[in-house]
Amino acid sequence: MAKIRLTQIAQDYNLKFDAAKEIAFKLLDESFITGKGKNTWINEIGQKILDDNIPMEIKKARTYRGKIRNIAPNIRFAYVHIPEKNGCVPVEIPRKFIRHVKPQRMVYVEELQDDKYVMIIPKIV
Repeated sequence: MAKIRLTQIAQDYNLKFDAAKEIAFKLLDESFITGKGKNTWINEIGQKILDDNIPMEIKKARTYRGKIRNIAPNIRFAYVHIPEKNGCVPVEIPRKFIRHVKPQRMVYVEELQDDKYVMIIPKIV
């Protein structure tokens, strides 16, 4: 692993350059940093220190409840109307639930990423 620009580190962690620069200059010694301005480089040891200390944003999966409108041609998917999304979204169905999925049933859907949804069984606490 070689030196990496601070702008690249800021981009990887979804930070603004000024925020990444402030964190780097607070945590690291002068021996870990070379250059100035946007041409600031961080060496290998400094990168490891920054990896441990920069907070990562953890995106929690959102859960929705919706009605199955119809089954897609691929039986692993169904179109579910979610009122919060203002329309139907394709939802992946786990294999063990394929035979139980029928139109007009209410299901719980979890959003894993943008535009990727999975049907889940609600957890009763």
